[in-house]
Amino acid sequence: MMINIIFYICLLVPILRIKSELLILLKEFISYLFGYRVNHQQDVFLVDLPIIRFEDLQNHRHRSVDRMCFICSQDYNNNDVLCQLSRCGHVFHSDCVGKQLHSKQTYCTFCRTPVFAGLSHV
Repeated sequence: MMINIIFYICLLVPILRIKSELLILLKEFISYLFGYRVNHQQDVFLVDLPIIRFEDLQNHRHRSVDRMCFICSQDYNNNDVLCQLSRCGHVFHSDCVGKQLHSKQTYCTFCRTPVFAGLSHV
């Protein structure tokens, strides 16, 4: 019984996520087809952004790494989980980025680049 529940949860969650993404694409296609833009607020999933431990980032990056989070002004520890913004490459604590995105600030705090493609520059 429990295995069935786990199976259905593991199967349904990705299907529901794909379904919501397809609905967004369909809305954008219809708005493009008829020549108007639909302003919709997308849900922000922090899991869509790359995360890495600070120690791993230092070992794998070939250029210098900032030692402080620009959002909270705290120094990074080796085991801190960081979130790298895809478009500009700046790195912050994942908790800090999550709080920022949930407060509807969808741009990089450091360089003001939009976090996700398709968002206008603020």
